[in-house]
Amino acid sequence: MRKLTSFFNIFSEAKGKEKYIRNLINRMSTVDNAKSSYESISFKAHREAEILNDKDLIPVLVDLISNSRSQDMKSSRNAAYFILSKLVQKFEEHEALQFLINQLRLESDQYVISSMLDRISELNKPDFIEIDPIFQFVHHQDWAIRHSAIRALKKSRNPEARKVILDIILRSKEDFRKNKGDIIYSISTLSDIGNTEDLDLLEELSIIKIRDIKESAAFAIERINKRQ
Repeated sequence: MRKLTSFFNIFSEAKGKEKYIRNLINRMSTVDNAKSSYESISFKAHREAEILNDKDLIPVLVDLISNSRSQDMKSSRNAAYFILSKLVQKFEEHEALQFLINQLRLESDQYVISSMLDRISELNKPDFIEIDPIFQFVHHQDWAIRHSAIRALKKSRNPEARKVILDIILRSKEDFRKNKGDIIYSISTLSDIGNTEDLDLLEELSIIKIRDIKESAAFAIERINKRQ
């Protein structure tokens, strides 16, 4: 009887967490007529999501996302990814991190993809995390997605991430002005995942005439040297 009671308690608690998450997602997706964004239901719900500290919500979110339909509102999916990324950041749940990255292969909405990549850029990615789903976007025709993908390789300890970033920089050097954005975002990522072998390339970039690239390269050199 005790086992049965315990089972129902656990089941009831899990249902309560799912109900809460669904409600939070709905509030995060709400568009209202607040006088300012700071007073909106969505803004307050996002701040609530940022301070969640319950690891048990991770499987609830994974299950909700896995069972969501492709036609579900993009704002709801985006909200679910936002909550999941904040929890993964707090608890460094590697299985959930891999799930989040893998979802990039299943999403088709560019706004959702770009937002996911921005969230992933904030997460520590150990060398065993498979990051190929990010690579598919580093040459995307949409510059916002492309730059978000380049930034998403930050905090990655997979050596392939560094190789991809170096390749982008070397290819982009053919036309500094045309590819300025790609170069600056790549240098920023390299400042986080690069090593002393990259200093010669960065030194070269630090003396060109385009100010933004020049300053980005100088900052990257400083960061890499400080890590040694």
